[in-house]
Amino acid sequence: MIYTIEYEHLADELVKNERTEWHFDQVKKYANELKLELTDEEFRGLFALQKQDRDIDWIMSQMSHSSTFTEALISYIGCLR
Repeated sequence: MIYTIEYEHLADELVKNERTEWHFDQVKKYANELKLELTDEEFRGLFALQKQDRDIDWIMSQMSHSSTFTEALISYIGCLR
């Protein structure tokens, strides 16, 4: 069985065109690959970062190792320096 959370309740809010649909699908794909159960706020934050071409795969990988979204984001910003 494949682990899948659809996050479709956020699609109406976030998907406006083909470009944003692609970003939405990327966040959903990474979250499901890492078996993350994102809150709506975490999904929105990762979606915004994805639209800005940030490395959300790294952030989500950190989250899969028991980091919160905030902790992973702080680590990501620290790595950029």
